[in-house]
Amino acid sequence: MGQSAAPGATPPSVLVSAVGPAMLRIAGELADGTVTVWTTPETVADYIGPTLTRAASAAGRPVPRIVATVVASVTADVGGVRQQVADQMGFAAQFASYRSMFDRQRMSGLHETVVAGDETAVARAVRRYAAAGVTELLVSPVGSEKDVMRTIGLLASVRDET
Repeated sequence: MGQSAAPGATPPSVLVSAVGPAMLRIAGELADGTVTVWTTPETVADYIGPTLTRAASAAGRPVPRIVATVVASVTADVGGVRQQVADQMGFAAQFASYRSMFDRQRMSGLHETVVAGDETAVARAVRRYAAAGVTELLVSPVGSEKDVMRTIGLLASVRDET
């Protein structure tokens, strides 16, 4: 494959979106890491991280990055936020790769992966992702405008703890 480079440019990291075993192996063997979606910290720690790391190690590659995509809301209306997410994105459970991940996590759909609650609950969940091996957290804040602003503020304060 041909290459072109801008003077002084650093090649970007390559991350592969993966939740299934085949794609996780490919990501570990060939990429710098993975981006997951709708996964819990437990799934990252028990399945995604080990699968990805084994593949990277077998290929002689460094420990891969794990970016977890999370829908979050600092809110008093946890049920309402989860329903909003189910209404807007619930169709994803129809796709085999996502359905397999929800089944692995014993969940009916992505609304169950939403990180929601008060500041303490959401901060605790963010720390659980870090403890599970997530190197970066990509957060989509949801809820009312007030909830979104509270969520962003909390995430900034949790980030500043590290």
